Amino acid sequence: MTAINNVDRTMSDEREDRSMVHVHSFNSLSFVHDDHQHIVMGVTAPARLAGGSHVHRIRVRTSYFVGASGHWHWFDVVTGPAICTMDGGHVHTYEGPTSVDNGHDHGIADATTQAPDFEISDVDEMSPDYSKSKKKTLKRDSGQ
Repeated sequence: MTAINNVDRTMSDEREDRSMVHVHSFNSLSFVHDDHQHIVMGVTAPARLAGGSHVHRIRVRTSYFVGASGHWHWFDVVTGPAICTMDGGHVHTYEGPTSVDNGHDHGIADATTQAPDFEISDVDEMSPDYSKSKKKTLKRDSGQ
């Protein structure tokens, strides 16, 4: 797992890694603590370069525990680097503690869903519907 620091939390729009336009979904159960557990689910932040690979930030609130001490927690981690899958995609592992709320925290460890490997240059080869949905995030030369 990659440690989070404040530099990792902010990313300029001038990044050179903006070609990595993909995210992953995740759906996990926390470890049991105080006779209950929580669910975390959502979508990662877009990829950002890290070493020779890339990582994603996960920041999400857990499900609400409705027992006598009703509460929820925050879960905020950066995934590990990409792990290639046999069919050409990749996943990321993530692990860490939730925030401490109601006097305790929960550990969470799992892997994201798979994402295809592609860059912006690949978008031209994709369906027109995909290109239309991504135009807001793609930087095109005015000559195109």
